[in-house]
Amino acid sequence: MTGERSLGLLLFEMTFLVLLGPLVTGIIQKIKARIQCRQGAGVLQPYRDLAKLFRKGTVQADTASGLFRLIPVLVLAATVAAGALIPVVRAGPPSFPLGDALLLLGLLALARFLTAVGALDAGGAFGGMGASREMTLAPLVEPVLMMVVFSTAVAAGTTELGALAAQRGTSWVLAWHAADFLGFAAMLVLLPAETGRIPVDNPDTHLELTMLHEGMLLEHSGPGLGCMLLASHTRQIVTLGLVSALFFPIGPANGADAAGLLLGVGAFAAKILVLASYLALVESSYAKLRLFRVPQFLGIGFVCALTALALRIL
Repeated sequence: MTGERSLGLLLFEMTFLVLLGPLVTGIIQKIKARIQCRQGAGVLQPYRDLAKLFRKGTVQADTASGLFRLIPVLVLAATVAAGALIPVVRAGPPSFPLGDALLLLGLLALARFLTAVGALDAGGAFGGMGASREMTLAPLVEPVLMMVVFSTAVAAGTTELGALAAQRGTSWVLAWHAADFLGFAAMLVLLPAETGRIPVDNPDTHLELTMLHEGMLLEHSGPGLGCMLLASHTRQIVTLGLVSALFFPIGPANGADAAGLLLGVGAFAAKILVLASYLALVESSYAKLRLFRVPQFLGIGFVCALTALALRIL
């Protein structure tokens, strides 16, 4: 039987996701380098970049308002709060009402909105262009994510990720149906878009013709930029954790002892490593799409998610 997750366990899981986020980015970059026959930077390079940024000073545009300095903290807070809703080491509902998958998607949408507001507030051309492109793609991604969550929640009878993982975790292999395969296919299409990677975006460039998310970060510097990058790392692992909770809930331990926690952490890390390898393989196998081609690519995910939801309801 899976029990309730205590407040201490929730805080541990949230902290674990924040600390592991940069490592996942480093692993993706390392796998990409190996696939492309390069040495590449070490997997700990994102941690060094964050440490360097938090030691630097801040430069702010004269046209930016007082809200601009608060934007990085608010974005990071919304993303970290979303991480508290992901079951990592144990399945089951929280010991007190905390939120569900819909709140998680809302917090991620809030972080995206605040990032765009910060880019527009600075008054720069690149920031405005990046915010415009990001807000153009957001309506193509967020509704599809909600449909995938709904299609899975209809079968489990709940939208709370811990309870959903507890219900599906006992017989998750035999419980897969056509709707599950279609929902998982939709998430595979949406993962590069939600994490800002090729073929939708390119996190390794600052060319004005290819920037989406990176364009909104150009006006930030120092600790503010560090908060934005840490929020990006956390958002990436939260999205991967959402896929893990919806479709591969096997692994979270039922016991609260040290061995059970280590088993849950190990199972979660293995699932995240597989999904991170998928992102690295996609980035190394495809070129970035033209901006006006991206809706056609995301339309594949929309069709899969809509069909999965229809199969659940009908």
